[in-house]
Amino acid sequence: MAGTLTRSRRLLDACAPVMDRALGMRFVEEVRTGTISDQAYADYLEIEAAFVATAARLHGLAVWDAPDWTAMERNAAAVHALTTEQADYFRTTRAAWACRPRPGIAAPALSEYALAAAREGGYPAVMTVLFAAESLYLTWCTRAHEEGNVPPGPIADWVAMHAGRPFQDGVNALAAEVDALPTPDDRLATWFTGMLEAEMTFHAALYL
Repeated sequence: MAGTLTRSRRLLDACAPVMDRALGMRFVEEVRTGTISDQAYADYLEIEAAFVATAARLHGLAVWDAPDWTAMERNAAAVHALTTEQADYFRTTRAAWACRPRPGIAAPALSEYALAAAREGGYPAVMTVLFAAESLYLTWCTRAHEEGNVPPGPIADWVAMHAGRPFQDGVNALAAEVDALPTPDDRLATWFTGMLEAEMTFHAALYL
């Protein structure tokens, strides 16, 4: 029927209050306004690199469990992007950054939540938690890239990467997979909001 909302759009609408809280995170605001400190970003590079490895594993699991060839291709493309473009970014930026991360800095909650959801719900859970995480990053990075005062150099490069067409295409691919899931809407919403809550815990670790 014309005008009918897609499942992924309904999910975004249902979870909008939690998404709005996540978009207001201190880290997001400091990047957007250009007030992020070198130390906070050094710590971010450390913990985000660890989660990117988790995301690559989750997409790899999704390749194995993909319901069809299109889904397999979409998840394989995501693994490639994470293990090439994003891995190269972390390798280069961490080596050149002005300061080192604080000893012992870690934020395992995000990976722990995503992996626990994957064990519980398999492919539907993997698609939902990744859709949550990537929708969050696409939204805040697009706003920061278009309207903010992001520090030039590696931080601006990271924001631009998550506002660019390839990343948008990846989020759209996740949305298409969510649209096709047979799982009840309330279960998807639980995974989606749980991932956003874990994202907030993850980014708050930078300021502890």
